[in-house]
Formats: sequence, structure tokens, C-alpha cells
Amino acid sequence: MKILFFLGLTLPSTDAAWTRIGFFAAYFRRRGLIADVAGVFPTGSLEKAGLKVWDNVRIFNICPTINVKNVFFRLLNAFSQVMTLVPLLLFLGPEVVIISIPPVDSAVVAYLASRLTQAKVVIDYRDEYEDYKIKSSSGITRTTFKLLKALMTKIYLRSELVVTVTQSVAESLSFRGISNVRIVPNGADATVFRPYDREANRQKLGIGNDDFVVVYNGKIGEYYRLDVAIYALAKLEKEIREKVKLLMVGTGPDLPKIMAMAKDLDLEDNVVYLGIRENRKELAEIISISDVGIIPYDDNPLWKSALPAKFFEYCACGVPVIATIREDSILSGMLREHQIGLVVPPGDDEELKKAIKKIYEDPSYREAAGHRARRLIEEQFDRKKIAEKFLHLIEETTKSDVS
Repeated sequence: MKILFFLGLTLPSTDAAWTRIGFFAAYFRRRGLIADVAGVFPTGSLEKAGLKVWDNVRIFNICPTINVKNVFFRLLNAFSQVMTLVPLLLFLGPEVVIISIPPVDSAVVAYLASRLTQAKVVIDYRDEYEDYKIKSSSGITRTTFKLLKALMTKIYLRSELVVTVTQSVAESLSFRGISNVRIVPNGADATVFRPYDREANRQKLGIGNDDFVVVYNGKIGEYYRLDVAIYALAKLEKEIREKVKLLMVGTGPDLPKIMAMAKDLDLEDNVVYLGIRENRKELAEIISISDVGIIPYDDNPLWKSALPAKFFEYCACGVPVIATIREDSILSGMLREHQIGLVVPPGDDEELKKAIKKIYEDPSYREAAGHRARRLIEEQFDRKKIAEKFLHLIEETTKSDVS
């Protein structure tokens, strides 16, 4: 079987979407399928365009995109992407195109190109991005995403299969009238994300064995409130604060502000920025030397349905989790049910400080919660098992369509 994944990013990427899609593509290749990936490239960065090979997977960053969000440039992007994506599909001849969402704009083009070339369409719907943009925007942007949501609903209805990551998101899609939905959860590659030599990797990063390490991996800014974490560190008692290190991996719009905050609050020695880690093993080594992983969501109710990739990666490395999330969220339920971390109200730096202090003062809990977290990944969220389930769903869909 020939499969083409489409993701509207420049690939490979540190984005959680690529973590999921890249793993599936590489796993399908190892299972003997022909699995390729198509992405986009910014028109101002031609060096990012073209063919790359990653883990034996061919990546075609051939769809040009102009990162100016108005109606004219959206239409121009759509036209140029159709003109490049249709020839690619004709050349590769995939039987199935798997379109990963979000981003949404390029996904419309990918769907049209798939239909023009008579490929079957599978939608990988990772989160409720359309609703997030509608609720967080105003004016023409909000109107645009309302129209996009209506259009995407029609696309989901006409696709052969829609997969999503949690039961609550599946129910949200069902409420929009979409019945062909199956759950393919997020997870972690348990062979890469696992506990590593703590002492050796701490020494490599210049972290003391007695330091208490809080780790954050992902986007720095927008709906991830690292500023709340900084304020929480500042509130810790001096004798604790001197031993606490916040390791940040990733990038984002708030990075300069967060580093400036750390300096202003005399936390320069506590906040360590480690840049971007494209190598997954390097990232896993950083996580595994940590005492707790943090997921500092804002108070958007959409996150009630979210289980972010960083949650699974922390757990796979045997690290307990602190999440700032609503009590009625899936993530809160996971942390409490499996006793693998603590839940804090979003935006509450005082309660976050108390949670950090509680885990700092209870090493036996840290160890037990870490073991439980690792076991949860091995039993329920190992990406190899998830990829096998996904492949089975794709095969079932193509067979039923033929019959």
C-alpha cells in the first residue's frame, strides 16, 4: 500500500504534530508500506524546500506558503499549493492520503488534491483548533475560522475515515454530524522516551545531583503560561528555591519575555533555557534527569479534551507531572486516576508553588509516581501499539471501500 501523509508545516519539525506523523510514517515504512510525507515551505526560505530523507521516510516540502493571514494571501497559497500538490500525488500515486489537522488552511488544499487524484482520504484530527481560533479571535479572523469550520465539517463528512486523539474530541466531532470517527490516541515512543542515566546526563548538562529539576518541553507562550511557572518559583522559600532548576526546551513568542522575567525576579540561576532539541533521544535524556514535568495550560475550556504529547513523553521517561488544568479535564482525570501527578488551577502561581514544593519534599512519591507513569505508557500508550492500531483501521477502511 502507498500512503502519503500531509502536514501543513515545514518538516521535519519540533512540533508535536510532527512527532506523531513522523513516527507513524517511519513505522509504516518498517512494516513494508510505502509511506511518504508532504509539507510546506515559507516562500522566503527556499532552502527549506525540496526533498529530504528522515528515518528512511521521504519528505517533500514542496507546497509554498506565504505567512500573511488575510483573504488574498490565503487564496494565493491555496492556488500555489494545488499547483504543486496535485503533480506530487500523480507522481507518487498514493492510495491513501492522511491529512493531519491542524493547521487547517493547507488541509483544504490537500483534500481537494486527493480527490482530484482519486486517493482515499483519512483525516487525523488532533485538536479542536478551529474552535480555539474562533474563541480567541475577533473580527474578520473569527469570521474566517467560522467559515473554515463549516467547510472542514463537510470535508470530514466526505472523508473515508476520521481519527482523533480522545473520546471527548470524538464526541465533539459526532455533535457536528461526523459518524466515521475512530480514536487513535497520542502516546510516546517507549524505546526512545525512557529513563536514562540520571547522573551522567545531569553532569553533561551541568546540573547538580542535588538540584530539583522541573522540566518544560514545547511552545513557549500563547496558551502555555510559563510566566505562571516563573512567578511560582519566585514564591518558593529561599532554601528550596536555591535548589530548584526550571529547564525549558523549545521556542515560542514569549521566550524573550520569560527570560527577562527570570532576570527581573533574580531567577537567572534557576531558569535554564536549552534551546530546541530535534533529536528525540536528546530530548528524552533531558526529561529523564528531571524530577517533575510541567504542563502550564491557560484557562481555555478547550483544553478539557487535550492530552498533549509532552504528557506522554514525561510519563515515558518516568517523570511525574504537574498540570495547570481544569478539574473536569481528561488530563486531570488521568493524573488522579493513575496517581502520576498533581493538578493546579490554571493561572494560580500560589497553588503551583505549593505543588512544586509538595513534590520536592516527597522523594518517595516522586519515585512511585514515576514508575506508575512509565507503566501507563508501556501498557496503554506505546506509540508502536498505537501505530499498529492505526494501520489496521486504514486497511479496514480501504477493504470496506473496495467491497
